[in-house]
Amino acid sequence: YDILETYDQWIALLSQIFPESDKAEAISKYSREIYDRIQQKVASLPEEERKKVLFLFQYDETQMVTSGRNFFGQFWCEAVGAVNAAEEVAADNSNAVITMEHVYGWDPDLIFITNFTPTQPADLMGNKVGADDWSTVKAVQNGEVYKLPLGTYRSYTPSSDTPVTLLWMAQKVYPDLFEDVDMTAEVRDYYQELYGVALTDEQIGRMYNPASAGAESFR
Repeated sequence: YDILETYDQWIALLSQIFPESDKAEAISKYSREIYDRIQQKVASLPEEERKKVLFLFQYDETQMVTSGRNFFGQFWCEAVGAVNAAEEVAADNSNAVITMEHVYGWDPDLIFITNFTPTQPADLMGNKVGADDWSTVKAVQNGEVYKLPLGTYRSYTPSSDTPVTLLWMAQKVYPDLFEDVDMTAEVRDYYQELYGVALTDEQIGRMYNPASAGAESFR
């Protein structure tokens, strides 16, 4: 579940198929630069200062599915110097089902919600999903609940959004370490320089504040 490596391989293959649009080297270089930039800031963090992160892959009134060690969430956490709250869950990626009792036991510092579920941060903050009570969870108490970006695809999985999503996540987890990062500028430059796509501030705003409708086609 190394998302950067997976995306590199996808682009390398596409560049072989469409050599006139070969972007493999440039994209790989940018991804590694972002990764190294993050590592320079988080590598020396003491274990006791590393934030505990919980991913909600799917969440509704019937089930809660997270990322254990064998899913994409593990890579995201390690890449930004955080700890996967659910890394003890060894189930495969299709059924890492947990309950509120697990969440209470882990008490994560931050929660990231994917676009594979319509649930929004406000749903946790307001206890709007089933009978679950999130009010005592540290991430909720501190307002550290975020919806992952939705750009070319749902950014939890490998996609062209991966490098900038990694930087965005690092800034959310450790805002003091990445206070100098202007995400709007980073995103705009990335898509313009590597893909020739000129995004407006409004488009970037929608990408980083996605609506619940982004999950509608997922079953």
